[in-house]
Amino acid sequence: NVIHCEMVLVEVTAYLILLRSLSAGSSHEVVPSLLQTLLEGSMEQLYAGPISRYNVDEMTSAALAELKKCIDELPPEHLKALVNLLVINSFYHSHK
Repeated sequence: NVIHCEMVLVEVTAYLILLRSLSAGSSHEVVPSLLQTLLEGSMEQLYAGPISRYNVDEMTSAALAELKKCIDELPPEHLKALVNLLVINSFYHSHK
């Protein structure tokens, strides 16, 4: 299960890098929002929010769904630590 989650994470990371390269101006908003929704929201919220303006292919959609499953299986303290890291990182970049 851990290896599967790592492989999915690599796929989604590649997608996020592609997103950044295609939309340099808005990527600073989209990527943190996408990560926060993956951590705290639902798949429906993900498609209605952060990635609603992008054409997500079947493979990427499947990878996002698998990554969300992996995230949902994390212990609550690990999930909280990731959310805190995201908040700290977002705060740091907004005050540069």
